[in-house]
Amino acid sequence: MLKELAEIAISGPHVRHLTEQIGAELLQDRDAQMSRGATRTLPPQVAHVPALAVVEVDGGRLQVRASDHGRGVHDPAWKEDKIACLVTMQSTVQETDPHPDLPACFTDPPRVAALVRGVSSQGALSDLEGVTAATPPEPTPEPDTDATLAASKWPPEPLVRTCVATTRSSDDFGPLVAAEAEARNFGAAGRQAFVGDGQAWNWTLQKTFFPTAIAIADFIHVLTYVYLAAKAVARTASEHWEVYLGWATSCWQGRVAEVLTELKEWKARLGPIAPGEDPPASDPRQVISKVLTYLENNQPRLDYVRYRRLGLPVTSSLVESLIKQFNYRVKGTEKFWDVGGAESILQVRAALLSEDERLDKHMETRPCLPFRRYQRHQPEGEATKTRKAG
Repeated sequence: MLKELAEIAISGPHVRHLTEQIGAELLQDRDAQMSRGATRTLPPQVAHVPALAVVEVDGGRLQVRASDHGRGVHDPAWKEDKIACLVTMQSTVQETDPHPDLPACFTDPPRVAALVRGVSSQGALSDLEGVTAATPPEPTPEPDTDATLAASKWPPEPLVRTCVATTRSSDDFGPLVAAEAEARNFGAAGRQAFVGDGQAWNWTLQKTFFPTAIAIADFIHVLTYVYLAAKAVARTASEHWEVYLGWATSCWQGRVAEVLTELKEWKARLGPIAPGEDPPASDPRQVISKVLTYLENNQPRLDYVRYRRLGLPVTSSLVESLIKQFNYRVKGTEKFWDVGGAESILQVRAALLSEDERLDKHMETRPCLPFRRYQRHQPEGEATKTRKAG
């Protein structure tokens, strides 16, 4: 099509080579920004001071291969790519909870089942595979309408998003995210929030690089854990749904301590795991123990009533959506990357998905060779006639 419309000939291998080259350039720019951030020589790249700055982090997966064994796929393995979504938002601080009731999307069985499957498919809770929601005895309510949400002035409205992506370790990921936040003047924001799914490295990164941000555990992960716990202790599908709704509502309304008390009672009732016993992950004793550990470890980050009053997000939905957009390009059963190539293509994807036109700006300023005009082949006689006619 490019050849037909613009008379420019460009091959597939050339496109791949050019993409890798641009990715390497963006990678160099990103690492230079990180170095300047580490030495406190990185000034904000924007004059605007955001009212609300939010950082959300999570991880995806892609397949890598050994790069020193010639052509073909050698030693394939799954590797985590860490993604950060940095977004400015606008919202209103309120004296009372703007949305005290559990949203209808969390009380609708098909939607809850889809959320649970989504979390388990990411590896956060591998023993949730195949879980389906029970059908409640009463009709399910309609989802929250736009008018209802607008009246509550919550959740916050996203403004500008940029992103950071890498296959490197969490130790390297933290300085990269911090440098991006510094360039966007996040440190001067009136309100700052950091949202993660509850993994320990999330909070290590937050405490090290974003100590003034309010740490928030993604509510959908909390919902998934209590859903699993309810399924483990319930005898019937309707009882499962009833217990889940009670625990999910308690967590939403800031009464996590009540859920912890009930879970501890269930743990005592089920009894301990005997020495030498190796029960499956789906064993109710294993499930309740895992859910208790997750909620206890994250309890300081589950104050959802306060977060809503401050106009902050309570889910990591923005970075979850972003990961899907990354996966569209880099993840697949037939896609294998060497580590260097994966890192480069992630930078192209991050630049494309960032809403500050950074990819366009890079393309406008990068040194490059102009494309040669495609010369249509003509027989010698016709070429001579054309020159004479001219």
